[in-house]
Amino acid sequence: MTFDEKYRAASSRSNSRVCVGLDPDTEKLPDHLPRDVSGVTEFLKQVIDATHDLACVYKPNFAFFGALGSEGYDALKATIDHIPDSVPVILDFKAGDIGNTAEKYADMAYDVFGVDAVTVNPLMGYDAVSPFQREGKCVFLLCLTSNPGSADFQRQETKSGPLFESIAKTAATWSSEGQCGLVVGATHPEDLPRVRQLAPELPFLIPGVGSQGGEAGSIVSQAATADGVGVLVNASRSILYASSDVDFASAARQATDQLRGALNGTSGG
Repeated sequence: MTFDEKYRAASSRSNSRVCVGLDPDTEKLPDHLPRDVSGVTEFLKQVIDATHDLACVYKPNFAFFGALGSEGYDALKATIDHIPDSVPVILDFKAGDIGNTAEKYADMAYDVFGVDAVTVNPLMGYDAVSPFQREGKCVFLLCLTSNPGSADFQRQETKSGPLFESIAKTAATWSSEGQCGLVVGATHPEDLPRVRQLAPELPFLIPGVGSQGGEAGSIVSQAATADGVGVLVNASRSILYASSDVDFASAARQATDQLRGALNGTSGG
């Protein structure tokens, strides 16, 4: 099953556009859990158990696991393996190298961790993207990210318009060689329709809702594909750390359902 097929099936089954970001921070774990790799693994497994029927995708953030040392890689693998096979996984590591290095990043993501998609920085061009365009997988290119500093380069004017528009148009072309998607921040609501116009069929991974200030209410109308899908709205901290007590898993479920409702134009529940 391809990423697109898996994502669409999960989204339809859960009636959800929510991507649950898995960014484990030992300093933010509930007080009753050990602040180490074992605590992280138990924490994330319980969050997954509580939310997997409400999520269309999970997005583990590689850096948070790498910061735990060599055991962090085992925790990442255990976390990914705990996610039901019916829900796709995007490894968020924003790879941005070329040649053999990019090939090894792809081997790590797809062959070792077994994910369905990755995030990639396309600044070095197609050489940095093509190694990840394996059959059935999806490569999400950084296009217009949610951070304030995104304007430093992504809004720089080129001969064909702002750089982020050039990335969107190019990604739509590259997708003929293997599925591409775009990372477009919810903190740029005025630009979402333009990016969708330039890349009408690509899935959008949309960070920046919640803790970063992006509003959920109008995202779907601004960014969905013509058939109403193609929108994966990521929330990490607002879901993972909805409670610091023993009820953290049920609180994560409630936060996920609330976001699902906001994106669907309902109250959730």
